[in-house]
This record gives sequence, C-alpha cells and structure tokens, in this order.
Amino acid sequence: MPQDTDRLTSGDETGTQEAGAEPGWQRKIIHIDMDAFYASVEQRDNPELRGKPVAVGGSRERGVVAAASYEARKFGVRSAMPSITAKKRCPDLIFVKPRFDVSESVSRQIRKIFAEYTHVIEPLSLDEAYLDVTENLKGIATATEIAMEIRARIRAETNLTASAGVSYNKFLAKLASDHRKPDDLFVITPKMGPAFVENLPVGKFRGVGPATTAKMNKLGIKTGRDLRAQSMAFLQQHFGKAGAFYYWIARGVDDRPVRANRVRKSVGAENTFATDLFTFEAARDALSPIIDKVWRHCERAASLHPPGTAAGSGRCWSPR
Repeated sequence: MPQDTDRLTSGDETGTQEAGAEPGWQRKIIHIDMDAFYASVEQRDNPELRGKPVAVGGSRERGVVAAASYEARKFGVRSAMPSITAKKRCPDLIFVKPRFDVSESVSRQIRKIFAEYTHVIEPLSLDEAYLDVTENLKGIATATEIAMEIRARIRAETNLTASAGVSYNKFLAKLASDHRKPDDLFVITPKMGPAFVENLPVGKFRGVGPATTAKMNKLGIKTGRDLRAQSMAFLQQHFGKAGAFYYWIARGVDDRPVRANRVRKSVGAENTFATDLFTFEAARDALSPIIDKVWRHCERAASLHPPGTAAGSGRCWSPR
C-alpha cells in the first residue's frame, strides 16, 4: 500500500511553506502521466497491435517516431528517434500513423475526470498534468486516495492505464510518477524527499537534459547528493538563473504552484522533408504551408480565447 504524503508536521524542514500560511501547511500535488499514451490508444483500438512493438509516426526513411509502446521500448525505441534507426533496433516494429483527433478526444475524457476532484489543473500535454488537491472538491482525506481513485476511473472509462506520483511539490510528484511506470502509483513524503533526490542520477531530474547532464558530469556532479554539495554561487556561476532551481531541488524544495491558467508562450509546426533543401527559394516555398499552419492555430486560439482572458493573454503576429 502506498505511503500517505498527507501527514505533515510543522517541524519538517524538508517541506515547502508559503508566506502567511499556517505552520505545517503544505501542498498536496499529484502528477498523472498516461502510459505510452499515443501507442496505447492505437493498441486499445486495434486488437492486432496488442502485445506487439508499435511506433506512432512515419515509417519513411526520414520519418520520426512520435511515440513508442512499451514492447518497442524494450528494444531501445524512443520518441524523436529517426524511424530508420528504430527499425534497425526492432525489425518487427509496426508503424502506425498518428490519429491526433482520437488522442485529443481521449485527453478531454481524462481532463473531465480530473475536474471532478480539483479546479487547479496544469496540463503539460495531452497525456500529462499536475493536479493540486490540497483542497479537493470531493472532500477526500488524502492525495494518495485521490490518485488511486483517478487511476481506477481512467482505466474504467478509457481502457487505458496511467501512472501517478504524489508528493508535496511538483518536482517530486513528477519523479514519483516516473519511479514505477507503467501503471503504478508512488508517494514521496516530506521525510523521504531529500534522500530520494540524493540517490538519483542528475539526468533523471526534470529540466536537466542531455547537454546539462553532460556539463554537470564534467563538473563532478553525477547524483543529487553531488548537486546538493554545491553552493548557490557555484551553481549560478555555471548554470545562470537555473542554478538557483538546481540548488533547491537538490534539497527536495520546489515552491512552484500548479498553474491552472498557464499562458502559452509559443506555438510551432514542423515537417520532415524527403530531400534536403539547399536554396533560399526551396526553403521559402517549403516554409509557406508551415507558416500558414501556425497562423491558423493562432487565429483559432484567438477566437476561442479573446484578449484579456487568462488563456488569451499571449500574442501572435501575422507572418505576412
């Protein structure tokens, strides 16, 4: 049975506390991450794909894997991997074209489940979100119980599985959901937080990508314990503004709130070309439909969220 993260004490130095909050007050955060979401949707809808290595994406020579089933991941197939590389690693890999309309529909189903427990939901993508259940709509006593109930409902209503992490901040909730994937729940309590972080390779930290991992390793920082041993000044010297974030997460501290109305700061589109483009004219002609696609998205977003609303406070300028 998962440990309960909700029994907090005012004397626990590992927790986070907001100014003006009552002593001992801490957030209860859940991170929900659907398991191999896009590939799992395809396997759910096509019984012939179940139990087989599946990649969602293009199978052409210049195609890219958008998502991979767990059967494919066993062979080292990962998202963003060139399709030709994925096929070499897994000769029996089955490519399926993405059906984003279906994935978006399933995502809306899942969001409706979330909304029955809290209004403080921060979607990160179609298949991933943070939930702040410090005060929940059903009056359920613990975040752990809420996470268990949400996972059960997702399975029952979508026939898909989700992993969940429960903790007292966003950073640790994300680590917790990754810890026992797929189809499981893990809780990191305030007493567990610092020790849990100390034993992890820095590459496992959210926000620490391959380039930053390599830079940290060159500086002798390979684990959370190594990171915690560094001073704030040292980390800011080598990593700029991110240094302060690294300093605190190494101690299990993350004061970022779950943002229900997070402003989208950018939008993009892409295409993989069958051949290389070497001239300005060829690049201009190829970019034109991509620019149009981005602009249509901006116009659609503006009609749904007029300026002045939380979701409409971002801006798009015409590329013309």
